Amino acid sequence: MSDKTFNTEHGPNQPDSTSASDTINKNNSTGRLGTKARSERRRSRKRVWLYAISGLLLAGIAAAGIGYYEVRPQQHFKHNNIPVLATPTNGSSAVPHDGEFNVLLLGIDARAKDQASRTDSIMIVHVNLNKRDYEAISIPRDTMVYLPGYGNTKITHANYMGELKGGLSQGTKDAIQAISNLTGLQINYYAETDYWGLQDIVDTLGGITVDVPFDVKLTHPWYPEDNGKVIKKGEQFLDGKMVTELVHERYSLPNGEFDRQRLQEVVLMGIAKEVFKPANIPHIPQVIHEMSKYLVTTNLSQEDMLSLGLGVKGFQPDQVHYYQVPGHAAMEMDPIVKQKLYYWIADKDKLSSIIQEHFLN
Repeated sequence: MSDKTFNTEHGPNQPDSTSASDTINKNNSTGRLGTKARSERRRSRKRVWLYAISGLLLAGIAAAGIGYYEVRPQQHFKHNNIPVLATPTNGSSAVPHDGEFNVLLLGIDARAKDQASRTDSIMIVHVNLNKRDYEAISIPRDTMVYLPGYGNTKITHANYMGELKGGLSQGTKDAIQAISNLTGLQINYYAETDYWGLQDIVDTLGGITVDVPFDVKLTHPWYPEDNGKVIKKGEQFLDGKMVTELVHERYSLPNGEFDRQRLQEVVLMGIAKEVFKPANIPHIPQVIHEMSKYLVTTNLSQEDMLSLGLGVKGFQPDQVHYYQVPGHAAMEMDPIVKQKLYYWIADKDKLSSIIQEHFLN
């Protein structure tokens, strides 16, 4: 912000003796100058608050050991600094421009008794910091994809089979590649969490306000005491426990997985709105540091997260445009479990049109 320079020079000295008319004019002039001075003082106070907020933010960056120049979004997210985790094996994907990249958000259904975990929620967000525009698409966990060595199976199996073969990192790598192949998008960053991590993230924020699009009855809760509870339609302030229950439910929803994707979207919006409230801006470094503890794995560094936070400050919900994968349902034989399973068969032409229009242009 550019500051104005005020003229502090006094005018010429007034003579000692004045006429009555001179005195009246002088008083009127003094009154006008007093009003202008008060206005300038008000503007000065506003600038002081802006400087104070900026100072707190920079102090937080300094406390985190990060130089401001390094995390300025226009400097940090230059295309030659943006990593490439996966490109589609069946075609080419656009090279990102400065300030543009794709972030893959993964939610896994890890439970202590399981050998490996599946990707329960999958969302790609195309971030355009230049236009303050965010395109998001959710991918159903039951979407059919081709996995080398297995054949056509569910996209959620990519992470599961990868973990069985080579551990957590291999599961994540295989899932990222399968998602890139399906969408034709280059994947630059990813963040993976589980339900317990999501619960802790929301509780770190002190809860979030979620605009629930419809009544949600909990039929398969993580916590037995929540069975049968109903989260009502409308704005609800929820703690981490109830947020995890909300995004896990799908069996009671009229449109199953697609309604659950809508719930996942409104929860992410609730988190974003809470993080980027004006009152929270000075605390972004601390909030990001705390939230990052609850990610299972990610290639986003603390500097990446902080720069992204600075880049999207002033975030408004209408800057996000949300899509789902078009297609149809079918029962197909699965090569991994050796029985017929429910699948979502993507309409590849329609999906390609969405990607071309909103994610690559």
